[in-house]
Amino acid sequence: MTVAGGGLRFGVFVPQGWKLEYRGWSGPDAWARSVELAGLAEEVGYDHLWVYDHVETVPRREPTHVFEAFTMLSALSQRTSRIGLGQLVTCSSYRNTGLLAKEAACLDVYSGGRLILGLGAGWFEEEYDSYGYRFLAPRERIRVLEESLTVIRRLWTEETVTFEGEHLQFRGAFCDPKPVQDLPPLWVGGGGEQVTLRVAARLADATNWQVGLDGFIRKSALLERYCDEAGRPFGAVTRTHGPDCRIFDTDAEARAWCAREGGGDLWGHDDPEDYLRDNLVGTVEQVAEKAQGFVDAGCREFVLWLRDLPGDETLRRFMAEVVPRLEPAP
Repeated sequence: MTVAGGGLRFGVFVPQGWKLEYRGWSGPDAWARSVELAGLAEEVGYDHLWVYDHVETVPRREPTHVFEAFTMLSALSQRTSRIGLGQLVTCSSYRNTGLLAKEAACLDVYSGGRLILGLGAGWFEEEYDSYGYRFLAPRERIRVLEESLTVIRRLWTEETVTFEGEHLQFRGAFCDPKPVQDLPPLWVGGGGEQVTLRVAARLADATNWQVGLDGFIRKSALLERYCDEAGRPFGAVTRTHGPDCRIFDTDAEARAWCAREGGGDLWGHDDPEDYLRDNLVGTVEQVAEKAQGFVDAGCREFVLWLRDLPGDETLRRFMAEVVPRLEPAP
């Protein structure tokens, strides 16, 4: 699809229950709606679909549906035909890395070459505890991420893999089938400025940050420096942004909604003004202006969490009304 955004690409999350959007639904009804929304996203022109790699809800733990990431994407691969399929982001310590590489390769085969593999170091300690995963120290979790990025590419491209890392070990491992793509893209989520960005500069095809514009600009400058240090072209790492998005007819409606959602559901923002500044929430004109700021700062792909899911108004309106307003990437 050719869009007015000048080579920009746009993705959207499929609701899976992680943010309590399916509270009160039956499991079959929730799944049917996710399938419907995935098809609609493909129909109206989004480039990729995304899920979270989580198993329990936020911002509160509640006994409600959270569909698992890879089984969900595998099922959606059979209900869609064009759109990319990714995770923001797979926790590198939730699965054996060899199994993860095989799951991802199989998904690429099932979908005809549409996999995007997102990877992160993990952060949700309460979820680790409830499922019995070992919650390593930050440095160790990032080291697992770094080794995973290295060995997954090898498993996808080499007949057998032997690898002796600090955390990962492989002894003549097979990983077949191989992906349909020559090498599916690896996105690194997380913006830790001392270590994670250095890992991304050396090993990622793309980064994903969920920050305000000032933070995006600062991290971009650091990433460029770390790419220089690693001897890698800065342009080899695509910068992407993962904001909340919701479109309102008036600024007053957007502010009234923020006031109602305050007190825990603005995802880390205590002040609604900060939330509105940092996310693509507002009127069509406001959302387009904020998105353009990120484009001008070097963002090339957006992955939107739509705050009116499992509704579809913003899903439709963003493509129809916001994207045509965006100027080509500089």
